[in-house]
Amino acid sequence: MKNILIAGIVLMAMPFVSFAQTGATGTVAATGTITVTNPGLLPGDFFYFLDKLTEAFNTALTFNKEKKARLHLEYAKERIVEIKEVLKDTKAKIEDVTSAKSDFDTEISAAATLVKEEKDKGSDVKELAKELDDELDDMQDELKDIFKDHKDEYSRAEIALRAKIAALAPGDPQIKGLTQALLSITKEKEAADKEEEDVDDDLMDEQDLFDEIMGDEASAMKHQEDVMHMRAEMNAAGASANISASSRKLLLDAEVAAKRGDYEAAKRMFKQAENTMEHSDENSANASLDVDISSDILDMEIRASEKVMMEDSWHVNN
Repeated sequence: MKNILIAGIVLMAMPFVSFAQTGATGTVAATGTITVTNPGLLPGDFFYFLDKLTEAFNTALTFNKEKKARLHLEYAKERIVEIKEVLKDTKAKIEDVTSAKSDFDTEISAAATLVKEEKDKGSDVKELAKELDDELDDMQDELKDIFKDHKDEYSRAEIALRAKIAALAPGDPQIKGLTQALLSITKEKEAADKEEEDVDDDLMDEQDLFDEIMGDEASAMKHQEDVMHMRAEMNAAGASANISASSRKLLLDAEVAAKRGDYEAAKRMFKQAENTMEHSDENSANASLDVDISSDILDMEIRASEKVMMEDSWHVNN
């Protein structure tokens, strides 16, 4: 009886699932280094659950483990596009993409687990692990860029608002409302900063798993390619001065370790160099952040604080 009921629900939902799937595959949208299908439906849309139902249905009917792992990565890419699309709205907050970010982590974990299961069965999945890890690197960078862009928007609004408050005379009636707006802006900026910082930590287990499957030598060479690519990008952008002496030394030491066959040490130092270069480049970008006094976010938060103040005043007077 239970199986019949489930089958009936699936059959009734199929027209809507078809609609959701059409929306999800109709056009192609590029986001940074990732090109993925347009998600169509977004978190918060009434029929969004049908999009997720389609994905669950497709995954359940995919029995080849490699294809299933790749499918999980495709759905993870859709979560990234959804997060980016939602955060394009100046009214959107980090809390609006929490479920999509959680689903992204789940899809990546599922893909890594499938590859590990195949390795444990004796299958040679080193090349697959490297391919998926390369894709994961791109997704990781794109996701961090999305959260950083959101953080930067609120950072600009925060700087502008602090300047606006500082220009007011003590006791100015605007100060209370502007201070409330500042608290809201700062809270959202910190939430975006935390999400950006958490991306690496959230994916660490899966990346370590792919490293393990690839083996020390292949993993070390991959991380060498990654850090060299980053250095080339920084040089091309005229940011070579941001590459610290410690990063340069780590690169040299890692290359020496690789030449003598100590791939585990080489891998560790290449990763350290990459992290150091990434943070130094980000700090430089933050220091040169432009301030937009006419920020939409700033205007929105000020209006919201003024509305709260008017409501509080009405309650007091009545």
